[in-house]
Amino acid sequence: MWTRLKIPLTVLLLVVIVGTVGFWLLEDNVKTLLDSFFFTLVTVTTIGYGNITPQTVAGKVLTIGVIIVGVGAALVSMQTVFESLVGKRIKEELGMAEREVHKTGHYLVCGYSMVGKAIVRNLREKKADFVVVEKDKENVRRMVEDNLTVIEGDAREEEVLERAGIKEAGCLFVTMDDSYNVFVTLTAKLLNPSLYVVAKTENSRNIAKLKKAGADDVVACHDAGARMMIDKAKL
Repeated sequence: MWTRLKIPLTVLLLVVIVGTVGFWLLEDNVKTLLDSFFFTLVTVTTIGYGNITPQTVAGKVLTIGVIIVGVGAALVSMQTVFESLVGKRIKEELGMAEREVHKTGHYLVCGYSMVGKAIVRNLREKKADFVVVEKDKENVRRMVEDNLTVIEGDAREEEVLERAGIKEAGCLFVTMDDSYNVFVTLTAKLLNPSLYVVAKTENSRNIAKLKKAGADDVVACHDAGARMMIDKAKL
């Protein structure tokens, strides 16, 4: 923030100095440097009390310059401060780089897919303690609005899983596509060998691969859904 503020604040300071000295030298009705400084600040802030007004052509030209340059520099400075403060707050809320979860025995849900959303919904109903790891910014924003604990990042990266508390977690749900799930499972097991991992697969032929990667249980969602539908039909 201070790097971005350096130029507009420098310009603003120069405008105040030039205005203060200039009005004091050009205007007979400005008796002291304090009066000149006061008039410069009033001009820059567009307050305009009207108790001091430029009488000479040179003074009026200087006033125009102070207004155009000074007000512009002041606006840029305020906008920079506002954007930095708001940006910092959003960054903290969305769980960006510096965020780290401090939990024990919690559930980790990697991926806010359709399956991930269903798992989260059930965990919320059971009032279970959980953390979601998601890399899609729009999904992260929605989860923040829903008051969900979320870490933004790619779950295949060790640093992201560590920020989500992988070493203290009790169970991991991996809900993305099969290649992604294999990589996340391998990474998670390296960081926490005792972690119980439940992985989703889109193809039952990949169950063995996920098991070799370290998954303790693998659910073929399409097959499981089909079995449930058949059971509902009482076949």
